[in-house]
Amino acid sequence: MADSPPLRVFAAGRTSTGRVRPNNEDNLWLGRVGDPEARGGDREASGGTPFPGFLLAVADGMGGAKAGEVASRLAVETVAEEIPRRLPAGRTPTARELAEIGIAAVRAANDRIRADSARDIAREGMGTTLTVAWIVHGAVELFQVGDSRAYLLRRGHLKQLTKDQSLVSKLVDDGLLTEEEAERLPARHIILQALGSEEELEPKHDSVPVEDGDKLLLCTDGLSGLVKPATLESILKREGPLEDQCKRLVDAAEAEGGTDNITVLLARLGPALTSR
Repeated sequence: MADSPPLRVFAAGRTSTGRVRPNNEDNLWLGRVGDPEARGGDREASGGTPFPGFLLAVADGMGGAKAGEVASRLAVETVAEEIPRRLPAGRTPTARELAEIGIAAVRAANDRIRADSARDIAREGMGTTLTVAWIVHGAVELFQVGDSRAYLLRRGHLKQLTKDQSLVSKLVDDGLLTEEEAERLPARHIILQALGSEEELEPKHDSVPVEDGDKLLLCTDGLSGLVKPATLESILKREGPLEDQCKRLVDAAEAEGGTDNITVLLARLGPALTSR
């Protein structure tokens, strides 16, 4: 594994019920891997990219009553617990091991949600999306189930790093819909897999190199489903505190109707000794 650049992660997160939904079924997580002070909710945190790295996660729950909120909370908490628990003792894991650890942590979250659902009839059928960014060494290890997204802003240009695991995305890939038609389709929120829905889960994994000045955005579809990429890029290009940018992103989604819960996580990579 290549040596890590001397980078530090500065991160902020914000979640909102939006303007229509009665409760918030989204959850988020940010903090250094294994840090007992790490938690979810609106907050800021910072940490280094050297092993064991820094963890970001967003989850968009679904289910009756407050079951979706439970599923998304279990997803982010379990991944945050499982990754440090699965690290090899006394050595740094290889790139392949990092991928295996992350995938195993996501599958453990799936098992925990299914077990909790089986114990409580009020939570039967609950599920959640999950997108995890584990920033370690010189890369971000991405793990995704569902359609919560990760984006990278580099030198002023925004790139979507994840691909929605949704019915609409598959129809576009198969050439049965154009991107423009997909945006108007009522079934665009139907996802092909979610934590809690199936015993066998296939999390998607990708490893993306990071560098000084990069910004990473994780979000639920309450943001990405309403706000155009050009608007996201414009907001992320602005200078200023990350928590202010998080608020601008949430405000932009609410200005478009705020029809779903909205959760955003922003991380900026900078020199290890710089101030935020």
